[in-house]
Amino acid sequence: MKPEARKFHLEVLAKHKQNLFDTLIYEYNIVSKNLKFIEFKDFEGDPAGDDKGYFARKDNHLYWLDENVYNELPVRIGDSFDELIYNENLVKKPLETKPFRITPESTMKVRDMIDSFAPFEHSEPDHWRLMKIIGFMGYIGKTFLCVSSKSNFGKSGMFELFHGLTDKCPVFKPRSVPGVLNKITGTGNMIFDEVHECAKEVKAIMEEFSLQIGGNKPTYINGAMKSGHTRNSYNCPIQSITYLYNNVSNYKKPEKEYFEVIFSNNKAIDDRFLKVKLSGELTEEFDRGFSIIKEAEDNKTYYINLAKQLDYLQMLKLNDGYKRRFETKLQRVKLSGRKKRIFEELSWLIDMYCKNKEEYNAMIETFEEIIMDYDGMIVGANFKNVKVKHEKIKKGFKKWEK
Repeated sequence: MKPEARKFHLEVLAKHKQNLFDTLIYEYNIVSKNLKFIEFKDFEGDPAGDDKGYFARKDNHLYWLDENVYNELPVRIGDSFDELIYNENLVKKPLETKPFRITPESTMKVRDMIDSFAPFEHSEPDHWRLMKIIGFMGYIGKTFLCVSSKSNFGKSGMFELFHGLTDKCPVFKPRSVPGVLNKITGTGNMIFDEVHECAKEVKAIMEEFSLQIGGNKPTYINGAMKSGHTRNSYNCPIQSITYLYNNVSNYKKPEKEYFEVIFSNNKAIDDRFLKVKLSGELTEEFDRGFSIIKEAEDNKTYYINLAKQLDYLQMLKLNDGYKRRFETKLQRVKLSGRKKRIFEELSWLIDMYCKNKEEYNAMIETFEEIIMDYDGMIVGANFKNVKVKHEKIKKGFKKWEK
């Protein structure tokens, strides 16, 4: 494994995340926005006193935060807890908390940020670069994408790197309704990975959430029965959603399993999500022939600077603080409505990355290709009861081939 790639080894980022983020409680971890007055019990079932505060859930642990601690979020919790019982649930009350902030700051050039990130060998470097841009904008902006590829492209690992750096880009396959809702970050990216085998009720809540937030609503109103310490509503001002899955040829029964057919209102999902097909595979040789702990410690400053840079770009995007240099003229695909807006989100970072108009046009052309590749794959699959939205695609393919 190349020395410059070691800092992006998943085990290294996992160690960094453990050191920096695993003891943090954010606002999105709070179960209910309403101040609660709770009477706790001890392990013997005897009264253990009452308290005013808020429940928080993180990594399958339930915490209790005093009212004054809630006003300081996000906070780092210490190693000492009072262990209490409430409704047969173990609740940890931190005895020590400390406010935590990563201040938005421009720490590096955008081109250097993207080129230095996950510098792995890949058989399709142009597609790998676009995958990085998709990942960055999923945190910086508000995007709704479906990404398909061969299983060894590296898409899941790419997003796991972003989660290691931000703690707001979980990559997961939910197993329950609370398993979906408890992963909502509000200002990050939720990455659903291979969800075709999820239970019916889990698919229903994913669909409802995707339709509301993908429809650009800033708040998700929970339509499910309240359970598992979930909320009635979730603030999602900059919440991105990404679905990951493999190409059609990877599935034994794509007519039943593929993303195009797994929801009750597939047409509405298609209207809200831009779908792309990436090509190639990771050729980097990964190994553990180095100190995971030392690598994480040596690159701690770099990781924090990258997190500051991401928050800086997020604020720049929210405040419309960057004037684009290049005009986008799509030649091969026709996008409108929500899909056009998603493409514009992504082209914002492409504009910042490129040195000149020629390079920008080339990257936009590649992006058009991965959209057409996806549509071509779906047309070729001949799914029953699936109407491809772009009716001109088949004619476009003949023109494209020329």
